[in-house]
Amino acid sequence: MVEKNQILLSLCIFGFDDVSHQEISNLLGIQPSKVHTKGLKINPKVDRLAKKNGWFLDAFQSDKEDFETQINFILDVIEKQLENFEFICKRYYCEFSCAIFINNPEESVPWVHLGPRFNRVNANLGIEFDFDIYC
Repeated sequence: MVEKNQILLSLCIFGFDDVSHQEISNLLGIQPSKVHTKGLKINPKVDRLAKKNGWFLDAFQSDKEDFETQINFILDVIEKQLENFEFICKRYYCEFSCAIFINNPEESVPWVHLGPRFNRVNANLGIEFDFDIYC
C-alpha cells in the first residue's frame, strides 16, 4: 500500500514557568493534545528532555484532513476565546507548527493557504508560523 502525503498542524504555547499546563487549559477552555514539562522526557520512547514547558493543540484527527480543515479547527478555538489568547500570546511564545510529510512523490504536495480569516484572527495575536517539510 502506498502511503499518502500528510499535513499536520498544531497550535503550540511555549516558555511558561509562572502558570501550569492546567491553568492554560482552564483559561482557554480546551484540553491540550499533549504537553511538555521542562526537564522531563518529551516522549517515553526517546531520551530527549523538554527544554521548555509546552502546551500543544493538534488540529488533525486523522492523516486524511487537509490544511483548510485543520486551520479552521484552530481558528474556531481561538475565536471562541480571543481575549484569553491575546493574554497568552502577549506573555508566551506561541506558534502554528505545520509539518508536511512527503511520503509519496507521485502524489501532489498538500497546499498551505493563509487567507483573510487567518490574517484577521492573527493580526493582534502575532502567532508565528513554523513550516517544516519532511521527505
